[in-house]
Amino acid sequence: MSFKKRKMRNLKLTIEYEGTNYHGWQFQPNIPTIQGIIQDKILTITGERVKLIGAGRTDAGVHATAQVANFRLKKDIPLPTLWKGLNSLLPSDIRITELQQVEDKFHARYHAKSKEYKYQIFTGMVLSPFFYRYVYHLPLKLKLEEMFAAAELFVGQHDFTPLSPAVRGKKNAIREVFSSSFIQHKEMLIYRIRANGFLQYMTRNIVGSLIEVGKGKLSRENIQELLKNPDLSDLVAPTAPPQGLFLIKIEY
Repeated sequence: MSFKKRKMRNLKLTIEYEGTNYHGWQFQPNIPTIQGIIQDKILTITGERVKLIGAGRTDAGVHATAQVANFRLKKDIPLPTLWKGLNSLLPSDIRITELQQVEDKFHARYHAKSKEYKYQIFTGMVLSPFFYRYVYHLPLKLKLEEMFAAAELFVGQHDFTPLSPAVRGKKNAIREVFSSSFIQHKEMLIYRIRANGFLQYMTRNIVGSLIEVGKGKLSRENIQELLKNPDLSDLVAPTAPPQGLFLIKIEY
């Protein structure tokens, strides 16, 4: 008698999370992370230890409205049952918004063509207690025209080593930025950036640099110089805090 081996399904998750209480996406022993908690809940429901592959690694305190991940599962549990079960077990600040079976070769990270982030800055004097977890409160009068013009300089292919010092000498730091711009809603500034990939702290360091432009401490020429010289470090601005950052879209 022969038994046909059951093929593992490749399942894709779309995930929304409020990152305040977590040490980022990537699993770390004995520390709450998004990846670690979802893997634990999958184990509880299915009895299988899986490796959840995320499209990108968000830092501690960073949020996501559309993170994507995939994992392989042996058990033939119906997807609606698994979806409902996961959301019933996950903490209220993590939700699976979509669960679907995808082709076997799909890889959440390697097949992503672009990722998009937004960063929120509130410049008013008084920040509502209902928003402090989702914006960087900066009650200053900024040079907005200079900031908006400087943001456009990041579009194109650049070596982002100065804006992600952790990768210096370790990996290719060239990334292509497809769009980089601000939207203003009264006292709220929303910066959006879309690229083929992001390095650690890259977006937050870009925002930090643009804020320095807004303060008049850096110029557009300084930004151009920074992008032309990957060994430059004296123009690197303070990293913007994590709570204003959201991963909002991944394209495949």
